[in-house]
Amino acid sequence: MPHYLDQRSAELLRRRLSGEDLATLARELDYTDAAEAAAAFARALTAAEPLEPAARQTSDRLAFDQLQDAIWDTVTDGDLDAITAALAISDARSRRLGLDAPLRLEADSLAGDLAAVTAAELDELLTLAEEPPD
Repeated sequence: MPHYLDQRSAELLRRRLSGEDLATLARELDYTDAAEAAAAFARALTAAEPLEPAARQTSDRLAFDQLQDAIWDTVTDGDLDAITAALAISDARSRRLGLDAPLRLEADSLAGDLAAVTAAELDELLTLAEEPPD
């Protein structure tokens, strides 16, 4: 059953997903502050489910960008705690957005006719498949 958003929530969702910051949205859409706009944005995301995966990914990317932007000046100043936090944000971004997913090999990329593979070639392929990567 689809959920419908009121006009203000829909506008908040649309503009936030396009990259506008929460402070501006709070001011222009008459929220008390950025925190109230963030909470309304989270509610709008939930109400709009099932949200298109690309929109969810955009939302996640924006959240990670905001976290990183908040500490970036201290990172570039060499603060070790800020650097550690930035690395943690980067790791979380990679996991959440699937940036470190292993490459997928397609079966049709095998060269030649599989029926023509010799027993020795098959043994070599099976040995390679069993060896752990370096």
